[in-house]
Amino acid sequence: MNLQAQIELVTVPQEFTRLCNAVLRAEHGADFLPIDDDRSDRGNDGYLKSEQRMFAIHCFKRPQKRLIDAEIQAKMLGDLRKAIVLAQSGDWAVQAWTFLSNYPIPEGLGAKAVQMGRSVGIDVSWRGPDYFAEALQRHRPVRELFPSLLTNDVLERLDRIYNRIDAQARPPEGIGGFQAVPTSEAENQALVTCAPVGWEYLLFAGALVQGKHRLEPKWRDYVLGYARPNGRRVQEHDVEHELRGRLTDLLQVSQTVMIILSPDAQERAFGAPGVAGDSDAIVHLAERLVSCYEELLDWSADIRGAVYPISMKHAAQLAASVVGQPAKEMRAFFDQAAATMDGLPDAVAAGRRLDLVLRLTLTVDDRVIADFNRQFSRRWGRRRLR
Repeated sequence: MNLQAQIELVTVPQEFTRLCNAVLRAEHGADFLPIDDDRSDRGNDGYLKSEQRMFAIHCFKRPQKRLIDAEIQAKMLGDLRKAIVLAQSGDWAVQAWTFLSNYPIPEGLGAKAVQMGRSVGIDVSWRGPDYFAEALQRHRPVRELFPSLLTNDVLERLDRIYNRIDAQARPPEGIGGFQAVPTSEAENQALVTCAPVGWEYLLFAGALVQGKHRLEPKWRDYVLGYARPNGRRVQEHDVEHELRGRLTDLLQVSQTVMIILSPDAQERAFGAPGVAGDSDAIVHLAERLVSCYEELLDWSADIRGAVYPISMKHAAQLAASVVGQPAKEMRAFFDQAAATMDGLPDAVAAGRRLDLVLRLTLTVDDRVIADFNRQFSRRWGRRRLR
């Protein structure tokens, strides 16, 4: 699930307001004036002094599209009227007005607000979740204030390995030398014992591929579509709550990956430049990442193992298949880590610089989500999931 989709799922107004204020402070500094939302703001949720721009912030709590079109337009026009009153009363100088929302604003719905603003000399605009997603990618300190929002780059850099390689001397002839990525516990121990340059990253890659190999039976079950019955029966009136909760659980797995691979966690495991890593912490870090991959497979198996009403069986199957793409991306990441790290010994021995920047992007197949929404709306007509 990408960052924009996660922002659309924010349903707590206070949390969305906090996100808006944090992003606008990062973008504009002291030029932006946040307004205390615990008191009556008369429609002014923030103000940009240099542009005489007033902001209105609103968090829509329902992730449906068509059904909230009227609600979006009513909210936009209502808040714009408040801004016009403030401008005409002389309380605030308002040359521009921007509506901030956790939901995309269709151009057609905003046209009436633009016309209303133009009639009184106010430039009207709006910004949705795509803007906040892009801003969070640019402002890392702000991003770290919202750990529940997972950004696409989970391993942003392994560039510091170059500093470690430069800081450490090559091992003397006859003492271990370089090794490939380990494939067993015995090879793990041998690698740690001889400790060649970059052993920490070889060990990390080895723990990843060993964990992937251990979970191959679960992966084959997922591909086969098999799951052992778990005895759970979901009643028709509980299906919506069940599947919404499942999607939230899936997001939590993604958030856990971000925590596991945070810069602090990486430094504790691999060590600061010039400092040897902690073998136990490195293996633990890799195993926790593998456990997230396992949770994706278990998540799908738990849905498949339950009994759903016949009318919603296909929708449940689609929900279970959502993990397919992120699971494949994690498998590819494990394999890429092993392939890249296998080239480390020869590259260092030859004095060549090896590209060890690995990126893990977790996404979902939009086509699966769209098909799932269609199945769900056919049964209830008006409810959709994202």
